[in-house]
Amino acid sequence: MTIRTFRNVLHCFSIHRLWNLVVIFISYQISRLTHRSIVWGFPYTLTIEPTNRCNLQCPECPSGNGELVRPLGSMDLNDFIKIVNQIHRHTFYLQLFFQGEPFINANLREMICYAHKKRVYVAISTNAHFIREEVASQLITSGLDKLIVSIDGLTEESYQNYRIGGKLSKVLDALRILRDSRLRVPNGNRMEVVLQFLVTKQNEHELPQLKQLAEEYHASVSLKTIQVYSAESALVFLPSNEHYRRYTMKDGQLHPKSKLKNQCVRLWERSVITWDGVVVPCCFDKNTRYPLGTVHESDFFSIWQSDAYHGFRKVILSNRRSIPMCTNCTEGLKVYR
Repeated sequence: MTIRTFRNVLHCFSIHRLWNLVVIFISYQISRLTHRSIVWGFPYTLTIEPTNRCNLQCPECPSGNGELVRPLGSMDLNDFIKIVNQIHRHTFYLQLFFQGEPFINANLREMICYAHKKRVYVAISTNAHFIREEVASQLITSGLDKLIVSIDGLTEESYQNYRIGGKLSKVLDALRILRDSRLRVPNGNRMEVVLQFLVTKQNEHELPQLKQLAEEYHASVSLKTIQVYSAESALVFLPSNEHYRRYTMKDGQLHPKSKLKNQCVRLWERSVITWDGVVVPCCFDKNTRYPLGTVHESDFFSIWQSDAYHGFRKVILSNRRSIPMCTNCTEGLKVYR
């Protein structure tokens, strides 16, 4: 965590939110030991999906490779406000991204402003193809805390190998615009810019240049290991450096390095809401295979404490391997290097 991140997160703390963290931790530990779903707090982190539409075709992303089978659309601003009004006393960290490119939602700035008004820390991840002068200025004045810019290659060839349909030149233009805008606007450096680099076989040799690029654009660096879904994809994308792999290969089979224990703290500390209001247990449920309710039919906290949610947690605590999406999960594994 950078100093700027720590400062912005600290600004969002309150006694009520701190107490919520404590009871989440205690109830999770009791649940883990007793194999019962005991949930005393509410999620301190929430992921809300502005849209699941995307302008790129990244090969290991369901939004880009055509494997996202749920309807495409964007969240309505009034629905977003309704959710934030329900959760802001407990939740202090909002990830305003899931599947898709957030800037496709025309109401993104208004969403950031409203969450900031409620003293919620807001982070967005983007491919940066929609960031122009006007957009950059709006971001800086919106109260956005962290902007994660995906830059998975430092040449057009390595970048477009994964970010299919994109252009590195557009990302670099966006970074220049962001840097210059942050320098012009008073307190512009409050917003943290992070260069997220998905380490692959095609770009791992570029890592030494990344720090210099980040310094040029007044950004920090986050190295992320790639998630793949087949041994064939692993052969194409996994880097040769084991340090940047989240899998091992044995007898042609792909195995995550994380041990699949009958526990998962994510079910106690965070949740995900899709653009159309469906609540799912975590960010690995990209196709809403395990819907737990919808905020259009019930308030979020009723869903959080519902029989469906408790039932899902009980399965995690007793037979996690029976849930297919969990077999490719990184819980307990260091994904960011």
